[in-house]
Amino acid sequence: MSLARFAREAGVPAWTLREARQQIIRQQARDIEQQIVLEQVRTVALAHPTYGYRRVHQVLRLAAIETAPFGLLGQHTVRLALGTLGLNPPFPRKGRKKALPAAPETLWPAGRRIQMDATRFTLADGVCWAYLVLDVETRAVLNIHVIRSLSALSAVTALRAGVAMLRAQGIHDEVLIMTDGGSDFTSGVFQDTCQTLGGWVRARVSQRGGMGILERTNRTLKYEFVFREEFCSIQELRDGADRFLGWYNHIRLHSALGYACPWAKLLETAKARNAA
Repeated sequence: MSLARFAREAGVPAWTLREARQQIIRQQARDIEQQIVLEQVRTVALAHPTYGYRRVHQVLRLAAIETAPFGLLGQHTVRLALGTLGLNPPFPRKGRKKALPAAPETLWPAGRRIQMDATRFTLADGVCWAYLVLDVETRAVLNIHVIRSLSALSAVTALRAGVAMLRAQGIHDEVLIMTDGGSDFTSGVFQDTCQTLGGWVRARVSQRGGMGILERTNRTLKYEFVFREEFCSIQELRDGADRFLGWYNHIRLHSALGYACPWAKLLETAKARNAA
């Protein structure tokens, strides 16, 4: 019985039966192709049991074993074949480091609060970051450290420079460094530095007295200065950071300070502490 007659007897379109038959033929060809691939990979993997999929792929290419009517084997094909054969089981996924929870304000250690965060900028010569160190009480920006990429050592350098600026004004209180949960801030090097200076706490943007204070300063740096200047290189941004410090600390009036300048408030605080 022909396919067309069978379709009429079954009451179905002939093209559906024809497509089904062709699909079966294609699937059989794919199964044969897969068996050839598995056999090729199995041969090399058993001969070199310590090889990963990249080395197995190199051996296949050098020996020209992968040459077949359906083409050359790629690295991804070799990796899938090893997984199917169970000869190269996937490595266990590395568990992510558990994030440190943000502490409520009532549990913050004593100390003069210093907030620190990094802001990302995309310039013509590439991406760079700017660490900002802020004195919460006076809203004075103590330091801006512009670097090419984030690191724990860069964070420590920025923090020490900011605290040194505070010490230069005669304020020698222990400080409480407040940051987010970034890996540069939770690293052992940064944590050790914070302990020598006073203490460290992770704070959220949304909580009262939290990182929202510094985020507002970051916004001022971006929208009232950097985006208007249109810096093209990291060196231009570094030079501009010095101008921003002068403008923000000495000229710009801050509403949280009763419309006083942050640096004037800092000097007033230092004078009061030294007099006491």
